[in-house]
Amino acid sequence: MAGPPPQRPHEPVPGNPYVDPVPAPRRRGGATAWVVAGAVLAAVGAGTGAYALLKEDGGKGSGGFRAPLTRDRGPSGEPSGSGERTDAPGGPGTPVRRIDVNAGAKPGESRGWLDLNGVKLPGKGAMLGDLWTVDGGAPGGSDALVVQALYDTVTGYRARDGKKAWTLRLPDRVCDTPVDSAGGHVVVAYGDGTTSGSGKCNQLQQIDLRTGEKGWHRELKEHDLSDSTISVRLAMTDATVTVGQGDRAHTYRVGDGKRLFSSKRDRVGTCYLNDVAGGARLLYVENCAAGAPKAHGVVKNVDPETGHVRWRYRARNGWSVDKVYSVDPLVLAVRKRGDYDKWSVVSVDGRGRQRAWIPMDRGPYAFELCDGAGDAGEGVQNCPGGAVGGDALVLPTEPKDGTLGPNKVVAFDLATGKRRWDAAVPGRQLRPVRQAGSGQVSGIVVYVRAQSGKTGRTVRFPAAGGAPRELLRHSTPAQKWEAAMFAGETLFSGGRIFVAPSRLDPKSLSGEKEQGRLVSFGR
Repeated sequence: MAGPPPQRPHEPVPGNPYVDPVPAPRRRGGATAWVVAGAVLAAVGAGTGAYALLKEDGGKGSGGFRAPLTRDRGPSGEPSGSGERTDAPGGPGTPVRRIDVNAGAKPGESRGWLDLNGVKLPGKGAMLGDLWTVDGGAPGGSDALVVQALYDTVTGYRARDGKKAWTLRLPDRVCDTPVDSAGGHVVVAYGDGTTSGSGKCNQLQQIDLRTGEKGWHRELKEHDLSDSTISVRLAMTDATVTVGQGDRAHTYRVGDGKRLFSSKRDRVGTCYLNDVAGGARLLYVENCAAGAPKAHGVVKNVDPETGHVRWRYRARNGWSVDKVYSVDPLVLAVRKRGDYDKWSVVSVDGRGRQRAWIPMDRGPYAFELCDGAGDAGEGVQNCPGGAVGGDALVLPTEPKDGTLGPNKVVAFDLATGKRRWDAAVPGRQLRPVRQAGSGQVSGIVVYVRAQSGKTGRTVRFPAAGGAPRELLRHSTPAQKWEAAMFAGETLFSGGRIFVAPSRLDPKSLSGEKEQGRLVSFGR
């Protein structure tokens, strides 16, 4: 079995022992994985409880902070199927065709909408950002929005019909987005506009998800050579946003951009920050004791208001923490250092103690880390294909018959590590789906991939196992567009499924100019 692709390589910084030769990236059959080669910073230390409230950066305590910018609303499109054409928000007058994916739908198929990409992309294309949902506050949540960033443009869609509620274009490419939002706001990072967008990722922008209005803006400062902004990672927890920046993690208040605390390096243990994760908990993911027989990964649960370390989990010697399947309950993907084919899943309790260690290279089924999606330079929380519910982790098996061949989903008990059940939809490929926001359902939501001649579906498996119940039957007219997306990102929220590709090229995979950016179905 081919092993999962390596994490992004560590860039040399002062005092960083985690510098390995960069392995060749791998791409899974051109389907779900888009692997981007390149050195990305991922190192250095986080604190053990000794934190400092640092002075603001810049003159007179400014911290690189600026007050909210003026509102910048982009053009609004019309609902799918209107026949209207709008100018591309990121391009100079490029028309975007609207396609009605309900025209010609068969009886029983769910209503949907499709947005074709209209953002002008660079020659190498661009990754799509995380999906966020927000309820606008109207009765029944009828004005709920789904929001996504692509290159230099952030777009808010009305969830029920895909109409663009707002479009916001930023001065440079969006270089990182958090998995979660908080209080109807999100904070994104974008570049400094130098060297054609290949410079540093050092600009933070708060955005109101309901209106698209810009809030506060902050320029990240490099306090020394190890506090680099070549690449940053964002994680939102409660009303805070944490920036993993070189050796350190800096936490800011989402409401006003004030810095609350910054991490300090451990005095003992030689641990270095690798990434940050957010949501129900703020986590620091570290690598410790590099080059030694006792090299291992560590996850710290950090108070997002004070920086105090509540507890820590220590992986086994020789194992690094590569991905976070779930923050609460904490479910991690760990990998044997130097052996990328050997990985396991570990569940951790609310005090940092290991509950179960689940080797993924044993048993009757083959699994790929993050469903073979690769790393693509993304953070530890960007790991598709795993869903947690009913104290179980459900993973898709690796297809035996080609990249898009049929497979199964397998549930692992997070208390014992044993397999609870496995299930299939005959002849179809399955992927468990992340749930967020309102309208969540019990059990495990699973996406049945659209593929040639077969429409997509959304089903629910009971947490205890059993036959699936169909939630949504996707429309036949959407099939070819949905299949071309390869489901890089899936989200179930408000009784709707959202499907997006992980990456868009300047031209689509089939050689046509039009590319589906986001498709959604609901009742």
